[in-house]
Amino acid sequence: MPPPDPWAESLLRRLPFFRDEELLELIPKLAVCRPPTPWPRGMVERAIAQSGSGMQLRQQIWERFAGNRELPPSLVNWHHGSQLRLNMGSEISHSLFVLGAFDPNEFAFLETFLQPGMVFVDGGAHEGVYSLFAALRTAPGGRVIAFEPSDRERSAWKANMELNHCQAMLIDAALGQADGEATLIVAQGQRSGHNTLGSFVWEGVREARRERVTLRSLDRVADELGLTRLDLLKLDIEGAETAALRGAARVLREFRPVLLLEVSPRSLAAQGSSREELLALLDESGYELFSFDYWTGELISGHSNPGGENLVARPRPITAGDSARVT
Repeated sequence: MPPPDPWAESLLRRLPFFRDEELLELIPKLAVCRPPTPWPRGMVERAIAQSGSGMQLRQQIWERFAGNRELPPSLVNWHHGSQLRLNMGSEISHSLFVLGAFDPNEFAFLETFLQPGMVFVDGGAHEGVYSLFAALRTAPGGRVIAFEPSDRERSAWKANMELNHCQAMLIDAALGQADGEATLIVAQGQRSGHNTLGSFVWEGVREARRERVTLRSLDRVADELGLTRLDLLKLDIEGAETAALRGAARVLREFRPVLLLEVSPRSLAAQGSSREELLALLDESGYELFSFDYWTGELISGHSNPGGENLVARPRPITAGDSARVT
């Protein structure tokens, strides 16, 4: 059990008497940021089940603001001295404020993998959590290229990058198999991570509006930008991962980037693909798969992710006569 926290316990008792404005001022002081080290899923679940007064306090504050998009964003500390602007009540703010970590094992991996001078592509950049971290880790001399089709999320991305004086390129488009157009279904703000080109597949996600958006293939963009390397490609695009990888055939073949991608059977099915098709595509492209171990948070060989968690795909060594390619 966590040690007693008298200050948090005192605030918990007085919480009903605080005005919203007073609580918003407290959020930066209450927020915690775990270091970018593995935090296995088993330990996260135990921490939630045995939460101390500090986590209970943050949870109750978050619940008070859940779904309220009219309040001003709050600042919380993020890795390497950076800060994030969060709208209390969104899913991402729950991870970052209540738990003090967002995708902890993924960021632990990025902490060791990303180096100055590397090129990082952020597919489905959302509010910029990954883009910001990558910009900090690849400086000086690195490059971050982000794709985000939603007007609302691009605005939040820009605010977070400007807040931290970080340089990155933001492309107003979704990644796909070929250049074109599509309809993006934008989720209500508290579930904004579920914006999709397919359909919502998780309970409780509601539509806010629809936007006509641009589709770009990564191969075409890489040509236009004159890229000569790509070190890591992150894809969290709610089931469009298969299409995006087919649109990155040359990039995968020539640059051999490491991939960090969501593999959600439900989301893939909603866009006419499947987990089996995506894994077969990665194998044909010469990649081997790794998942984050439930008990250690470390990468282990294989693709066991029954909950649809993120996987890491590393290029297999190229051997003479190797003809693996994406078609």
